[in-house]
Amino acid sequence: MEAKDKKLLTTFLIALAVALVFLYLVRRVMTPFFIAFALAYLLDPLVDKLEKWKLSRTPAVILLLALFFLVTLGGTMILVPLFRVQMEHLAHNLPNYLQTLQDWGRPLIENIAWLEPGKIQAVAQEELKKMGELPVKLLGNVTEFLWSSLSGLFNAILVAVNLFIIPVAMFYLLRDFDTINTKVANMVPPRLRERFVDTFKEIDRVLSRFVRGQLMVATLMAGLYSAGLFACGTPMSLLIGILAGYANLVPYLGLVFGFVPAAVLTYLHFQEFSPILGVIAVFGIVQALEGMVITPRVVGDQVGLHPVAIMLAVLVGAELFGLLGVFLAVPVAAVINVLMRRGVGWYKKSPAYT
Repeated sequence: MEAKDKKLLTTFLIALAVALVFLYLVRRVMTPFFIAFALAYLLDPLVDKLEKWKLSRTPAVILLLALFFLVTLGGTMILVPLFRVQMEHLAHNLPNYLQTLQDWGRPLIENIAWLEPGKIQAVAQEELKKMGELPVKLLGNVTEFLWSSLSGLFNAILVAVNLFIIPVAMFYLLRDFDTINTKVANMVPPRLRERFVDTFKEIDRVLSRFVRGQLMVATLMAGLYSAGLFACGTPMSLLIGILAGYANLVPYLGLVFGFVPAAVLTYLHFQEFSPILGVIAVFGIVQALEGMVITPRVVGDQVGLHPVAIMLAVLVGAELFGLLGVFLAVPVAAVINVLMRRGVGWYKKSPAYT
């Protein structure tokens, strides 16, 4: 590497580090812009397709955004009442579920000689009573949180501004997406531009397959899980199905957030083991469809990440940026994976290695 290239690389890395520190410090303010950019990136291929159908860029963006927000609003209006109904059913049946757990655990406690069954049972009843009050407290806390978030004038203004910023930023980002890419590429020195463009094309390819593809796979799996668990009569089937589908972005996490609570709630609801076979069948069939049909057709031969790397990225993202970091962790890890692979390739060709 020439001296001027080393100087340029050093300057770029310092500027990148400063930018990352700045973004971390203003992460709350930048959250709507992060969301707008992520959605614009996901929707940009659809805008490109509309352009191929002889529709100019700006009308295509307006049409797509209108459809996107209409679908989002319609889905919210359908899902929220269903969530509420299932939560009310769970709250109504929870005392029976807790009584079943107590009846199931009492023989175990009585068979352990060195324990005091009376004292253990009293503690267990107290804890089960607290669990029975959990849904009511949860709904109350959520209501209180929403009210406290909107009660202050500043918070109300902030929420309104964010709701306004996201669609506006999405519109301008989608409209000028190709122009922004061209301007960024033109800022790179001509001698390095081809390598730079090639690197970012690989990043885009990985993100397209890993993020767009995996999100589509997760959405399909969430729908299949929800429908299957609803057919099995599992309580909270909609919530569990959605959690299981999107938790599948992290390997094996879908089974933890999906199969375990579905099996437990199904047993507590029917108090029989035979309905659990239906839950096992649902997860087995959906997993088989995902591995043999959905992922090969939607994602293809993707350049994926190691499962341990995905788990680590999600944990680090949650620690640094909270819920937003959980969603951004996998795509950021995919980008870092591409850059590291390129860096290792450059290192093996350098005099320091040879």
